[in-house]
Amino acid sequence: MKLSDLTPEEWYARLTTKTLHQRRTALKWWQYMNLEQELVYVARIIAEQDDRFPPLLLPWAELVVESVIERLRLESFLSGEAPVDALVKSWNDNDLAVNSDEAHKASSVSGLHFLMVGPDGAGGSPMVTTEYCDQVAVELDPRTRQPLVGLKLWTEDLDGFGEGHAALYIPEVPTLTQRRPGRCRVFELDENGALFETEPLGDWSRVIAEDPSLPSVPFVPMLTNPVRGHGTSDLLQLKPTLDGANQIATNMMAAVEHHAVGRKWVVGASEKDFVDENGNQIPLWRIAMGDVWAIPHAKQEQRNEKPPETKVGQFAASDLRNFHESLKTLAQVAASKYGLPPLYMGYSSDNPASAEAIQFSLERLVLRAEKRQLWYGGAWERAGRIQWAILGKDPTEISGMESKWRNAATPTMASKMDAAVKAVGGPVIDQEQAWNDIGYSEAAKAGMRERMRLRGVTAAQSLRDLDATATPRGGA
Repeated sequence: MKLSDLTPEEWYARLTTKTLHQRRTALKWWQYMNLEQELVYVARIIAEQDDRFPPLLLPWAELVVESVIERLRLESFLSGEAPVDALVKSWNDNDLAVNSDEAHKASSVSGLHFLMVGPDGAGGSPMVTTEYCDQVAVELDPRTRQPLVGLKLWTEDLDGFGEGHAALYIPEVPTLTQRRPGRCRVFELDENGALFETEPLGDWSRVIAEDPSLPSVPFVPMLTNPVRGHGTSDLLQLKPTLDGANQIATNMMAAVEHHAVGRKWVVGASEKDFVDENGNQIPLWRIAMGDVWAIPHAKQEQRNEKPPETKVGQFAASDLRNFHESLKTLAQVAASKYGLPPLYMGYSSDNPASAEAIQFSLERLVLRAEKRQLWYGGAWERAGRIQWAILGKDPTEISGMESKWRNAATPTMASKMDAAVKAVGGPVIDQEQAWNDIGYSEAAKAGMRERMRLRGVTAAQSLRDLDATATPRGGA
């Protein structure tokens, strides 16, 4: 059966199953982020120690994800060199400066996240929300790899009882007589769990369905490590290394119990000798300070034989350096895979690294961040073009739009200012480009232009015009 022959009920069943699969996949990785993962090697160790201490789980998963996400800051949307004001306003109206960070993190962890776009947002802008992959599922067009059908699931908590809701989006496909796609149909669940059709989306849904570079439904997948339209978690290759590190760390805790504190020995005593004033057994020796090796004296063969002297001693404590070195080796394996500098993993050489060496150690981490700027930026740009259609404009007008990110290398303000001054004095760039390189916002640049105009520096609205009309060097 072709996908176009599926009924709304069949689409609902198909995509609901897909959300369950996405939920199981994502949950596995979120457990590593929250230190709630299944104990692959550790469970047996804990059981052998009578559950006297919890497993020692290392937060490397969060380190791998956050070290990149904290370098991702989307600042504006540019068409040519001019900001797309309507999309910048929508970004602020939807509070996406905060919500985008959550979206990037969720995509990095699970490999898949969604942006949902619709009308009637705050401030007259379209509404843009970020959606987790256990609430949204889409069917991809095999040609364009853009969403063809979409499902949104949510629950409303009323008086302590969760009421499930769903919205199914199915665009009308072209027919032999009607070559253009129709408006997107919307189906919701009634109180009996049956689908019923509601008011279709506006004419903007027809506009995006005609564009093969845009989704046919208002869902935009945000993929990490995309392959054939599907994403992969950033934690996939960390998992075996982290499982082994957790085992070594927990083994070290067990060794601390028995070996880091020297084990005691007693000759001439037995376990029943370790009792309190009430005759109750004292477990403190075994639990807090390690087991006591006690050897009782042999039974006296003669009645008047003098009992042997009781002797007490302590073995030397064990060196836990082998655990430390093993953890360091696994940390180096993880760091080499993800381009993390040594200091990020908590180890360094005896000789402090130079500034140039520290900068070089960050190179792969910066490249990883720039790659995600490309992946996530594409999702934000497609969501922006859908917003453009909702505003009643042609999305092809901004087809060349690009998302402007903060420099992933996070240079200091002093270094950016110094490089900009040298480039302008070169002259290599104009002053307007220097403002962009330094990282001033569009509002800040507009304010500086206005203040320069009021001071009579130039009658032009842009410093680019100032450079073009300025007296050349060496002139009168």
